[in-house]
Amino acid sequence: MELRQYWRVVVDRAPVVIGTFLVALVVAAASVYLIPQVATPYQAALILSVEPRATPETSDYYSHDYYSYLASEYLNDDLIDTVESNAFLQRVRDRLKNFPGGPPTGTIEGKKAHRVLHLTISSPTSAGALALAQAVADILTSPDAKTTIFDPLSAQANPVVSVINPPEIVAGPAGRSAILNLAARSLVGLAVGIGLAFLLEYLDDTVTSDDIANLVDLPVLGQIPGRGVPAPRKK
Repeated sequence: MELRQYWRVVVDRAPVVIGTFLVALVVAAASVYLIPQVATPYQAALILSVEPRATPETSDYYSHDYYSYLASEYLNDDLIDTVESNAFLQRVRDRLKNFPGGPPTGTIEGKKAHRVLHLTISSPTSAGALALAQAVADILTSPDAKTTIFDPLSAQANPVVSVINPPEIVAGPAGRSAILNLAARSLVGLAVGIGLAFLLEYLDDTVTSDDIANLVDLPVLGQIPGRGVPAPRKK
């Protein structure tokens, strides 16, 4: 099929293409302006090194590094549960009681990579996320962290906590552009309309003059206008 034939299909099925495009445009406008959009928070990343000083068991089979590795695995599991708790978040917010506008709200999530702890702190503002992350770092590296946080987790841990990567913003709200959303969704509607036009053309088994010329390999010299079949006379 030549390019001109493709264009003829689009022109002949223009009502389908335009109608689908308008429907997509209306739906896009309604979804952008009428449906409330949920704003994503800012996220700050904090990377800590948690190195326990485990007391090795008396054994001839395992080295001190083995027990240190086990202590690190268990301690980081417990520490993640601790920092993700509401009680720890409240302690962090209490540390920021003098923050402009009041202590920021947010959440803390953690994951471990052996002796390294990756924390993600989310908050509605970038300043709040950074402040919460810095407060978390200050609490976990403070001298009293051993007695207030780590001793209840393990009497043998006695870890050394250090900051590998200080708090930094790694993600922000996925900005909402009404014009961009409308344009993208309308283009999708236009593409669907063109595809629907070609589908209808494929399903249409009407024989046209172009079809006749292609079938008999002869040019069409003239056409007799269809006037319809006259209705039979009633007797």
